[in-house]
Amino acid sequence: MIKRMARVTLWGVRDKKTPIVARLYELGVFHLDNVPADDTAVDTQGLLLEKLRERRRRVLGLIEALEWDEWRKLTDAFVENVRYNLFGNLEFMMAEIDRSLERIQSRLSRIEESRESMQNIFMKLQRTNLILAHARAFLEQERSSRGVVSIWRLSRQEQHTLVSKVNGELDFLPSGHEKPWFRYHTFELKDGSSEFKDGSSFLVTSASYEAQSSIDRIVADMEGSLWTFPEGLESVPFVPTDDEPAADGAEPDKAEPDEEPLLAAAERIKQISQVMPAQRRENKQELRRLSDQWGANLAAVYILLNERLEQLLMEASAAENEEFFSLEGWIPEDDLARTGAVLKEDFGDAVVLRSRPPDPEKDGAVPTALRNNSLFKPFELFLKLLRVPNYNAYDPSPLIGIFFPFFAGCMVGDIGYGVLILWLGWHLKQKRSEVPRDVGIILIFVAFWSIVWGALYGEFLGDTAHRLLHMRPLWVERSEAVLTVMAFSVALGGAHVCLGLLIGMIQGIRNRHRHQWMERGGNLLVILSLVTALAVLRSELSSALFSVPVTLLVFGLIFLIRGGGIGGVIESLGTIGNIISYVRIAAIGLSSAILAMVAGTFVDIFGVSILGLFMAFAIHLLNFVLAIGGSALHAARLHYVEFMGKFYEDGTLEYKPFAKRRRLYND
Repeated sequence: MIKRMARVTLWGVRDKKTPIVARLYELGVFHLDNVPADDTAVDTQGLLLEKLRERRRRVLGLIEALEWDEWRKLTDAFVENVRYNLFGNLEFMMAEIDRSLERIQSRLSRIEESRESMQNIFMKLQRTNLILAHARAFLEQERSSRGVVSIWRLSRQEQHTLVSKVNGELDFLPSGHEKPWFRYHTFELKDGSSEFKDGSSFLVTSASYEAQSSIDRIVADMEGSLWTFPEGLESVPFVPTDDEPAADGAEPDKAEPDEEPLLAAAERIKQISQVMPAQRRENKQELRRLSDQWGANLAAVYILLNERLEQLLMEASAAENEEFFSLEGWIPEDDLARTGAVLKEDFGDAVVLRSRPPDPEKDGAVPTALRNNSLFKPFELFLKLLRVPNYNAYDPSPLIGIFFPFFAGCMVGDIGYGVLILWLGWHLKQKRSEVPRDVGIILIFVAFWSIVWGALYGEFLGDTAHRLLHMRPLWVERSEAVLTVMAFSVALGGAHVCLGLLIGMIQGIRNRHRHQWMERGGNLLVILSLVTALAVLRSELSSALFSVPVTLLVFGLIFLIRGGGIGGVIESLGTIGNIISYVRIAAIGLSSAILAMVAGTFVDIFGVSILGLFMAFAIHLLNFVLAIGGSALHAARLHYVEFMGKFYEDGTLEYKPFAKRRRLYND
């Protein structure tokens, strides 16, 4: 149902505007006209609003940085305790919030810096491993060279230039005790990282000391770069090296080579890589401790800042003079008397509340609020995919609550599947979140009708109960009485569509929409004429009675043409097509029944074996998923298109009371 609204004007003493607005906020029933946007600066309070917005942004940013996401565990009692301790004086509140934010931000910055440092080291180690893997074979080969091994980052063209120049200069170098030598290896990396995403060419050189001086000079001229180990590995050589040559050119002293320099580098990388997960866990634990310590408090502060902002925006929207202020909006008629009594008790003659029924010509759009009992309220979920119903239209939630489970259960039509759906619905119903809880309740209704229809069809996991217990259907076995079930589905569709047309006709008469009620009434008469004609033909009554359906058809066409012209006549043909489309109830149910029976045939073929039971279980599982998805999808389509299309009118304004916009759960 749709709540009846009252147009309300509130006058109050200007000096008491803040407490009056705060009381309205606590009552949570006043829908204010023309609420300023949250980012709209109001001249009188613009600076204060901007300060509150800035604090709110900072608080929300810290909550996200702390990775705190336990809003549903936040209780009203906790929030009110934070309000009591903090939200007394506004200036004190702002100063205290700033001090707390600075402390949290400082600790959070240290954690972030440590995390970024660890990430950078990890990426460098990964790249180091990748480079060493490509250069490993060459480096192993040069372990006994007693020369200088270097890794350079050079383009392909620069590599060719370097090799040519070094070889050319070596031909002219004087030969000492040992002829200068130079060897090299090239490779290219492209691993998708930020450093190598465009590809990087590397040149690994091994040369005598005389040749190395030429390499260094040529690379410097080309502005090339020497690749080195990252931090923590700088002291590890690529290969065992000699001491530096003597100044007089004497042969360098032979030093004992490092045993396994590459393995030493790999081991160092491994050690650092092993330490990093522990450091990451430590950072994560520190972040978690910080989140546990401050997350709930910051969330409460964010909620209270948001509330204070909304109250200030409402105060700013009030029309006022030197002594009084006024607010205009809407209150549901059921809450009007209580609201007036509370305001009178708290503020006496300082506030006056006046109300009247809505006048569409003066007031324009009236906000729409749905009101259904606990039995049908979960089915309001179907309307969340649509715009809110018009204030003067009909709320289809109760009828969806009746027919949707009925149709879906008829399609499933299996006691075993119904029990499984019941278990699933009960599990979802225990959730604290609204949407899963509503879905769970809807599934419970679907499960009830699935069990009822399963008994009528005599189905329990297909024909399992018939095989084991010789269970018989209470009505028909739908896999055999196909035409009967299809005829029943079409008849059911005719009744459902006619109900939608009837609601649309009544709605049109009530709202004085002549075209609407005449077109819906004409459609009803055309359908009634066809049903009457079939009844006369099937019952072998006097042919004189055939004038009754003809008369109904004539009047129906007149209403259709007067209400919608030629389009109305075409619409009547579409209505007949809508009724025929309900045959999907029988078709989908029949396919589900056949697939369930197929599962039993695997046991017949393979016997009561692991393979036979597994195949039967797999088919039943597939059929169960298809049954839930198919029945829900097609039952919803029948409501959205065939049924609600006959009367549903979109509204333009949803009832949004000036209230605390949070749903918290007490411990």
